[in-house]
Amino acid sequence: MNRWQFVLHQQALEEIDKLRPAERREVRSVLLRLTEDPWQKPDAQIRPPNDRVYLVKNLRFVRITYWLDAFAREVYIVRVERI
Repeated sequence: MNRWQFVLHQQALEEIDKLRPAERREVRSVLLRLTEDPWQKPDAQIRPPNDRVYLVKNLRFVRITYWLDAFAREVYIVRVERI
């Protein structure tokens, strides 16, 4: 069975590394839930003209921006930023 997996941009990984351990665990938990159910309702969407739809997941302390590649079964994490 081909499961979904997440792919991180380097900037996203660097921002996750800056978080406190408990925050990193929470982000990791959200990322794993996204791979288990990538079609869950996002908190927001970003629709740049002539580009793909970016989905947003907000936590208490961080915003995760991602998009889905259904063909490759990957959740691409393009940005993690403190809010």
